[in-house]
Amino acid sequence: MTGEGRKTSPPADLLEKTASVAAQQNAMERGCKFLPHGSRLFPVEQGWESTTIRRDDKVSVVSTLLELEETMQSADAKVIFIPIGAMMTDADIEKICQRNATVRTFFKEVKKGE
Repeated sequence: MTGEGRKTSPPADLLEKTASVAAQQNAMERGCKFLPHGSRLFPVEQGWESTTIRRDDKVSVVSTLLELEETMQSADAKVIFIPIGAMMTDADIEKICQRNATVRTFFKEVKKGE
């Protein structure tokens, strides 16, 4: 029996944040590609991890090179998610990192098994 006003489970917001951190850590444990100026590119398979990372309010989602270039100019965009349908290659991302001397963490969605 619980008293009035007492919560029996953590707020959904906290669960979402925890899931996002877990998804990012899982992707990071699988290794990364090092990019210019200390940025790192982590592949993340389609599924719960990519969906969770994409939904995080602190993660910028970009689908085009123009969006990526604009996002790199924002000091608030520390973590960037690139969906599987984005029109950019790893080499494109590397070139943009070379032009923008800022440290970013990238999560690029890939098909399972890649």
